[in-house]
Amino acid sequence: MMGWAGELSLTGWILMAVCMLAFWAVVLYLMAAMFRTDRASGPDGTEHEAGPLQVLEARFARGDIDYDEFVARRQLLTPTRGTADGSGRQEPIRG
Repeated sequence: MMGWAGELSLTGWILMAVCMLAFWAVVLYLMAAMFRTDRASGPDGTEHEAGPLQVLEARFARGDIDYDEFVARRQLLTPTRGTADGSGRQEPIRG
């Protein structure tokens, strides 16, 4: 007495194996996409781009630029304002 699997032809077995491989490939892809860490999304799931100051800090942290270049570029990126006492000394705006 043969079961239902014994009635499959060679083409049926090959098709079943290909479908099984495709199924597991999709499952593995979805698992990898779910646990991917290279996404730049916030806690609410929305994508956000890094600002120029964050890019500069990342370059400095990686060692792509030295301290003097970091300070010079940070001064260009940081908005400044005059003081209330009229001394003309520039201070960075604190957020």
